[in-house]
Amino acid sequence: MHAAAGSDRMKSGMKVLFICPTVAGYIGGTETVVGQLARRVKDKVELTVLSATPSGKPLIDSTGFELLTLPFLGRDSRYNRLLSKLLMTSRFKIESYSFFRSLAKSDIDLTRYDAIVSFYEADAYLLERQYPALRARCHHLLPGVSMRGFFRRVPAQRVRFFGYRAAPRAKRKWHVDVQSLPLGVDEVFFPPELPAYPHDRRLVFVGRLDKSKHIDWLADFFVRSGLAARGYRLDIIGDGPLQASMQANYGPASGIHLHGRQRAEDVARMLRQAFLLLHPTDLESFGLTILEGMAAGVPVITHALDSVKVWAGDHPCYAAHLDHASWLNEIESFEQRTRWEQTSSRNLAFAQEFTWDRIADQVLAIVQCRPE
Repeated sequence: MHAAAGSDRMKSGMKVLFICPTVAGYIGGTETVVGQLARRVKDKVELTVLSATPSGKPLIDSTGFELLTLPFLGRDSRYNRLLSKLLMTSRFKIESYSFFRSLAKSDIDLTRYDAIVSFYEADAYLLERQYPALRARCHHLLPGVSMRGFFRRVPAQRVRFFGYRAAPRAKRKWHVDVQSLPLGVDEVFFPPELPAYPHDRRLVFVGRLDKSKHIDWLADFFVRSGLAARGYRLDIIGDGPLQASMQANYGPASGIHLHGRQRAEDVARMLRQAFLLLHPTDLESFGLTILEGMAAGVPVITHALDSVKVWAGDHPCYAAHLDHASWLNEIESFEQRTRWEQTSSRNLAFAQEFTWDRIADQVLAIVQCRPE
């Protein structure tokens, strides 16, 4: 077990534990949520964040709160992938079970916390199963639920969904009512002034490099459409299981540049220099990357998912699903300077309605059992 720097600056008051095994070593929507909430509640409660031991420098800034880490089998590790095939279960479940085994062997005493918050469904399930005496202290802020029998173990009233995809599914499949929370945007993404029409045609993708985000399709589309020869480039920010194959397949000559995982301020800087944000995903509980792109004043092209349209309306541009012609047509339409500037201004104004401070206040109300 490792306690990171920052534990000597613990705040007095209510003791709150965030459990998110991946937050110190991965980049993704849930990890962004935890990092943003931690920044905003650390001055109001005595906060501890419990995560897995990262392979390198922790990606979460633990200044002002305690960061505890434990070993686990991460979703991208070779042994996890092997176990996933042998046991025919998801890599996400394996990493959660591995993490909770490490927790059981550690000297971490969960009873010293007044409130315990989990952010992944397998973590929530194991927390309720292995620590039933602490149920009244537990709150589960999840992107969704897919595990059979989850709500037989976890009370629905202790659950909130981040985003708008999961609640209708839970109602339809398990006949439970779960409240939804929106996500917020970090102020670092907002430009100091209204962006000017960019002369560099930089297309940007931000997200996990896996099949659900269709990053492999996007790279193939970029090459096949001949966009590089027309002065476009594709910047890909993020890591994941497809990273190695993409590095092997696409060199600088292709016009595709892979930047790996980056901190929020670096992602924001690259977005503010972008021509368009491309997000050809099939699976979003909310679409935080879309909101961050709009906050940077960048037009966004994505797929018309109900979980995105419910909050974003017509602010993103929706291309036909994995349709080369449709995506190319949307990209080319922003070569019209007027359309780009109008979309940029409109997106920026809309994104300013979403703040992490507001979301953090709602989360604090939940864990302190106050009316929201």
